[in-house]
Amino acid sequence: MILKPTRLLVLLGFVSNTSCYFILIQQPKNWTEAQSFCRENHLDLATVQSDQDRSKIQEISSSVSFDRGWMGMYDGVCAWRWSYQDQALVFQNWGISEDNTTRTQRKCGVILYNGTWKTASCDEQKYFFCYQLTGNKFVFFKTKSTWSETQLYCRRNYVDMAIIGSLADNAYIVNLFVTYGGDEAWIGLNRNLWLWSDQSSVSWLSVKWSSGEPDNGDGNRKCAFVYKTGLIGDEECSERLPFFCNKRSQMQLVRMAVRSPGSLDEAAVTTAVEEKIQQILSEQEELDAGSSVTWRVQADGKIFQLQENNTQNKTSAVCSRDNPHP
Repeated sequence: MILKPTRLLVLLGFVSNTSCYFILIQQPKNWTEAQSFCRENHLDLATVQSDQDRSKIQEISSSVSFDRGWMGMYDGVCAWRWSYQDQALVFQNWGISEDNTTRTQRKCGVILYNGTWKTASCDEQKYFFCYQLTGNKFVFFKTKSTWSETQLYCRRNYVDMAIIGSLADNAYIVNLFVTYGGDEAWIGLNRNLWLWSDQSSVSWLSVKWSSGEPDNGDGNRKCAFVYKTGLIGDEECSERLPFFCNKRSQMQLVRMAVRSPGSLDEAAVTTAVEEKIQQILSEQEELDAGSSVTWRVQADGKIFQLQENNTQNKTSAVCSRDNPHP
């Protein structure tokens, strides 16, 4: 839109939005100290489990001398849960010699043809059972996949992986083995030792460990750090490292007026303002990768509003700032 030169262009406002992303604190602390600092000054230790999260870590790390730092993952309680609605166990049928209390990175549950349960590495390829609410409660698949692949398939095509809440459910699955064959298969049991400090759900399909991690070499590596690549590893919680916090969202509403002696291109004005704001944000001392500029669109669908140019008004202040919103 080209604006007439005899008018005063008023920009009703734009919002500088610092989204809930990361800030790097370069003063080394142990994991517990880092968690306390983030909770007192920001939100919490960083939750890093998506490609976008990893990209932000890389972006921040590229501008400083940095190799690795704490993030919010830690070795939590050893508890078995069902994939379906994260339910706790009300019935269990572990094999007599099955050790289901060993603390490892992550284990998943398998049911055997005789009805007993055992643990297995979640990356193994096995047959599986899905759960549905109508018709036959369980559906058996003689196609092998990992536990995570199974979970994704069952959730897309049914309700979830099989949840066994009673001896009758267990017997039903045993009968499916008798009918269709097979010696063992995945059910919806899994134990996530690793938890997020901000209580986010652990998305195991999106968590990316560095090669060979977590190794827990001495048995005491109960806290997770993130490399500058965005991949993660485990370390003793007493180690002193820089750390990433989840940054609290902030908003600033800025009201401006723009004068032009000639025709004014709306797109050019918005682009110029955005570039200037981004330059200011990039010069801040805190390394913030989550800032953005959003224009406020009025009820008529336009950003700009024209006002008559009062040549008698000699006021030089053409920009005012409203109070920041939390």
